Amino acid sequence: MACEYFDCCAPAIDGASSNRQVSGAVGAASGRKRVHAKAAARKAAYRANKSRIDFTDKPAIVATLNEIAAELDCSKNELMQSLVRFALTNRNWKQVGLYGARRDGVLQ
Repeated sequence: MACEYFDCCAPAIDGASSNRQVSGAVGAASGRKRVHAKAAARKAAYRANKSRIDFTDKPAIVATLNEIAAELDCSKNELMQSLVRFALTNRNWKQVGLYGARRDGVLQ
């Protein structure tokens, strides 16, 4: 009988008694215990490990980023993370400096 391997067996239909009880009822915990008691605590812990950067640029550049993200089937956030990691890996920014020229304090 396949039911003897599981803890969720229902009583036999023919009236015979079964010594197994149904488990997994409401309130029964299964799996890993929760790390955070509430969703707000989980979100706060996530935000404590991440930082946000606001990015603004010319509409043409943002349109190009949108096209690349659509082509690669990824979010703009994933694309920006990949671009920044590539830039940090392949250039010594402290030594070489920024691309472009500044006019009136704004990078062109």
